Amino acid sequence: MKFCEHLKSGRAALVAAASILLVLLVWALFRQTGDFEFLRLDDHDYTYRCEFVKDGLSWENVREAFTNVRHGGIWMPATYISYMCDITLFGSGAGAHHLVNVGIHALNAVLLLWLLVSLAAKNAKVAKIILFLLAAFWALHPQRAEAVAWIASRKELLCATFILGGLLCWLRARRREGWGWIPALVGTYACFILACMSKPTAMCFPFLVLAVERIRHSTADSRQPDDIRHSTAGNHHFTFYTLHFTLFLLLAAATGALAVYSQTHPEGHAVRELFSASLPWRLLNAAVAVGLYVFQMFIPAGIHLDYRAVPGGWPVQGLLGLGVLAVLVAGAWWWMRRRIRRRAEQDRASDCAGLFCMGAVILWFFAALAPTLGIFGSFGEHARADRFLYLPAMALPIAGVLLYGARGARALPVRSPRRGGPTTGTTGILPVVGLVVVVAVFFAVAYPVVASYRTDMTAFTRTLAVDPDNWRALAHVGETKCAAGELDEGIDMLRRSRAVLARDATDGKLAYALMRRGRAEDWGEITNVCAAVAADSSRDVRGQALEALGTAELVGRDWHSAALHLLLSIQAPGRHYSSADAILKLAFAQHNGGRRAEARKLFEWVRDSSGREDLAKRAREVLSVLEYSPRGMLFW
Repeated sequence: MKFCEHLKSGRAALVAAASILLVLLVWALFRQTGDFEFLRLDDHDYTYRCEFVKDGLSWENVREAFTNVRHGGIWMPATYISYMCDITLFGSGAGAHHLVNVGIHALNAVLLLWLLVSLAAKNAKVAKIILFLLAAFWALHPQRAEAVAWIASRKELLCATFILGGLLCWLRARRREGWGWIPALVGTYACFILACMSKPTAMCFPFLVLAVERIRHSTADSRQPDDIRHSTAGNHHFTFYTLHFTLFLLLAAATGALAVYSQTHPEGHAVRELFSASLPWRLLNAAVAVGLYVFQMFIPAGIHLDYRAVPGGWPVQGLLGLGVLAVLVAGAWWWMRRRIRRRAEQDRASDCAGLFCMGAVILWFFAALAPTLGIFGSFGEHARADRFLYLPAMALPIAGVLLYGARGARALPVRSPRRGGPTTGTTGILPVVGLVVVVAVFFAVAYPVVASYRTDMTAFTRTLAVDPDNWRALAHVGETKCAAGELDEGIDMLRRSRAVLARDATDGKLAYALMRRGRAEDWGEITNVCAAVAADSSRDVRGQALEALGTAELVGRDWHSAALHLLLSIQAPGRHYSSADAILKLAFAQHNGGRRAEARKLFEWVRDSSGREDLAKRAREVLSVLEYSPRGMLFW
């Protein structure tokens, strides 16, 4: 329907007011993120430590964003450019990144509202307040916390923005009124391409178009008489639709191929296998993930950052949610089939259209979710995250629109403005009150979930409260406690993390913490933890394990091995902290190993250029000793 027609009927004003109120509600929930910090989980790789992002917007950085398809194992130039714009306009602080996320999420909520209005335009039974409440239910759901409050989830937000914009443009282009359909069609392709450049999961766009087309066709035509439906069937331009759907599929296939290459050839790492687990395991993991998604969509309990699949065990909620989903789908199918058989012949077409609409909603959910379930890629190890549900969860408000329109509004009759005219239904009070209560409850539940993303410590502490065996949360909280001087507690948590799942990064953190504590029994444990590093010193463990191993060998007077591992620690490609300590230890190892001239240069560098007074003082003491006994043994 044209804007002027909306304006004449007063619908445009209602939609505008609902949009403004929706933005205010989103701001009320997520404005707290303006004071949040960066999370060390991916935020640094995308922003302040990314070489082509941290300096802001420039032609060189934009070119690198487009040409570097391997950074982080994902090609998303539009997302990187948005980070560059944030840094150029607002500086490098985390608050601006968070608030931009909030703004994009508010825009997505409004676009979803407009999409619901468009899908329900032919159904007078669906009131605008119902559409507003359904959009608010999605926007304020606790499952949206991760996508909005985590800076690294910007890709999900932008991808959804362009997909929703593309669908709205497609609906406008399909009407083919005047010449306006041409720029609308161009806008569809532009939005699809931008969505693919925001996150490769936008390859689901053709199937979302198919779902929307089915819903729109059913709601528009199923209520018309048979002769009118047959006369308008030719106006759907089958050739037009088939041509563009084919082009969409080709673009999606190209995006998928690029995503596979980026995923298997991440920058700075060895080539990875596309399938990291067997097909039966991936299918089971995906099924449980879907069950957990469905469970928490209706019962938002246990929501936290970074769900991990614990080897050998599966959450009961996942199986329960999967069973609920199966029962709902089977029950809805049985009810529709039974209804169709009992209906009169002239009403069966409407019921069949409802059945097709239900299938379209299911198609939306699974098509948008499929790229992140781990079946087709290397995410089978942990194929679940609330941010992955950002776009698929829109299927629920769409289903709400269809179900409410199908059941009809139960309310007191209102006389038509024309004298003696027929009565029209108004919005049923019970659905409205029920949705208001649900939205209010979910808002209250979501507020502390959003607040938990304030820092690494708060985010992963909440994770451990729900999942005590989450190895990544144990590693992050343990490392944070070690940095705060709580070495004993931090080391225990790192050991627990390593016991659940041994990883290079955890080994490095544990070895480094043991080195800092420096007890006599710790040096042997460091050697055991770093046994793989000793066998293959080229492995990238961010320099931590290598420095700890070199220090343990320095204490054990294995000068040659200590010098080798300390040098590799300093040169480690992932090292992002000061190397002054390692350089001083390397100087001791080289001096005692017979390379005294090189050691003297290193001592002089520590004295003059390290920027650490404690290390400079130690270097001055050593150099004064070398003046009297240049060949004597030095002990670190």
